[in-house]
Parts: sequence; structure tokens; C-alpha cells
Amino acid sequence: MQTRAEALFPHRASRRIELVPASATDGTFRRTLLDTGFESVRTSVPMEETLRRFDALFLILRRGTNEVLGFSTLQARSPAGHIRSGIYLDPAKARFGVGSEATHLTINYAFATFDLEKMILQTTEASFGGFGTALDPEEQEGILREHLYFRGRHWDLHSYKVTRDDWDACVDRFLDGVLPDTVEWREPPPH
Repeated sequence: MQTRAEALFPHRASRRIELVPASATDGTFRRTLLDTGFESVRTSVPMEETLRRFDALFLILRRGTNEVLGFSTLQARSPAGHIRSGIYLDPAKARFGVGSEATHLTINYAFATFDLEKMILQTTEASFGGFGTALDPEEQEGILREHLYFRGRHWDLHSYKVTRDDWDACVDRFLDGVLPDTVEWREPPPH
């Protein structure tokens, strides 16, 4: 396996969006959680404790306006080198594939920051419109039918997997145009 130093840089900004670190006490994150994806946080313990268990929390902002489009999480990192991610977007604000960029940045951040072999991404069809082609049906690991309840109805929870090897191949072949022109996935941005 490659070391983190040789592999990837944990970019948090693409051409159109930025992942901004959030915390359990961040009011904007809490409002976004309630507006776009409260269902993603399964709470059998108090919300404060649940949010502190996350490995990373990000608000997804539109660059230039700082409009909040949704949020991204990394959680349940295991000794086996696995982690789960949830990406939830406001369907009215996240159009034209910005969810695809959020997905790419979140995956890259996870593999660049943590010693991982596999990542599981989870979302509902409520966010599908913002993902463009980022969610390949062939990569789908499973669907939990009517697993979550929010916005007055039941939703299916869709799970996708990405391995480190898959991601390394994707970065090298298919992600031109996601990052700004002068930025490469495996290098820090120029200053």
C-alpha cells in the first residue's frame, strides 16, 4: 500500500464547491442537518454525543457565495481500514453535479487523511439529483428499502463502496476538471 505522503493530498475545494470543517456545536451545521439530512444520524444516544463520534464533519458550500448546499460526514472508522460516509444535499440548491464534486472531495479527503482500504458511501434518493454520474449503479453494494423516515415519508438508503485501489485508478484517469486548473490530486495546491 502507498503511504499517505505519496498517494494523495486532502483537497477540500473543487472548481465549484468547498468542504468546510464543521463541529457538533456549529449552529450552521445543525441547521443544515435538520434541513437536508437529519435521517443520516441514527440516534440512540444524545445528539451531542453522536456528533462527537464522527471522524469528520463538513458543510458543503458553493464557492464564491458560501451558500450552504448540504453536508458530508466520515464516521465509523474501523481497525480493518473501513470508513462510512454520508453525503446529503438540499435538492433545490444542489444541481448540475455539485454532489459529484462533494463525493469526490469527501472520498479523496478520507483516503488522503486516514489509513483506509475501503469506504462505504450512503445516501437517499432525495439527494440523487445533485450527484450527476458520481454514483455508479454497478458499484452499489445494497439498498435498505424504506430504512429512513424524513420529510414526511420513508426513503431507501443506498450504499456504495470505493476501495483505495479503485480510487487511485479513478484519480489518475477520470477526474480531470474537478479541481481548479492549477491543482493536482496528489499535490498540495500552489500558494
